[in-house]
Amino acid sequence: MIRPPTTYDGRNLDPRLADPRGEGAGIEVSRPETAWPAPTEAQEPTTAPAETYTETYYDLPVVKPPPWKWYVAAYFYGSGLGGAAATAAAAAELAGQHQLARRLHRVAAISEAAGAACLIADLGRPTRFHHMMRVFRPSSPMNVGVWILSAASASSGLAVLGDLRGRRGLGVAGAVGAIAGALLSTYTGVLIGNTAIPIWAATRRRMPAWFAAEAAASLASLDELLAPARGERLPRSYHVAAKAAALIGARSVETGAAAAGVARPLRDGRAGQMWRGATWLAAGSLIATLARRPRLAGVLGTVAALAVRFALIEAGRASAADPRATFGPQRRIDRPASRPPG
Repeated sequence: MIRPPTTYDGRNLDPRLADPRGEGAGIEVSRPETAWPAPTEAQEPTTAPAETYTETYYDLPVVKPPPWKWYVAAYFYGSGLGGAAATAAAAAELAGQHQLARRLHRVAAISEAAGAACLIADLGRPTRFHHMMRVFRPSSPMNVGVWILSAASASSGLAVLGDLRGRRGLGVAGAVGAIAGALLSTYTGVLIGNTAIPIWAATRRRMPAWFAAEAAASLASLDELLAPARGERLPRSYHVAAKAAALIGARSVETGAAAAGVARPLRDGRAGQMWRGATWLAAGSLIATLARRPRLAGVLGTVAALAVRFALIEAGRASAADPRATFGPQRRIDRPASRPPG
């Protein structure tokens, strides 16, 4: 039998407002404070300083990990590669290297189409991609990215059609593709930094430049792997500069994460192993380029470019699962000192 309580709160229900005949209707608790004891950290202290902080929220994660599958890492690689190829194709057209430009146009069109397919697969339903194009929202990196990807894919496809018809020189499609490609190779860095994942948020200002360098390095490795031994190809200086910039950018991301106190996923665990492996592969690819071993450099660089994308996403999952990575940077924010009385 339920005794009418003297006060109505979260445990004692007013029968005029709620039906007491529920799953626990036969349970009578005379002393709720002992039945559901609050943890010591959650109890309101009687005497405490002005500000009292706990290290974490009961050592539980407070940020959801990214639910992305392998499609997203492949999308980062394909979109970056396609964007870099479209930009390089415009430069090749201006330099009069029409054979190289035609090959780069094909690489851009195939890579961007594959990236779009991976993005749609991750969204689950193709209609979601269509729905994002019903509006243009500059405040949403995802929405802007869909428009950039669509413009880059369409312009690259038109450039390939122009090549098949014998067109030479930088046309409208090639110029639009170069601009959209430059945006495509960097916007994913903006996208990944616009989250609450600690390691991504802490390095959001370094991500776009690093993504652009990784896109150029991916193109350099693919050019070494597929370009004919005799014929027009990207300059060797481009290969060296792109790979060196990618390594410097990765180091910059590590430094930014360490400064914010969230670099643990890049050192420990599965994400750390993948990150170190990708770094060593990229360094080996640069050494092979300097040693004039293009095929070896292309293989090592392509594997490194794919591995670093997977490592970055895995680092995001590990960072979201670490509550100290979320609370630590917030606790280090300078708070205004309390003024003395009077």
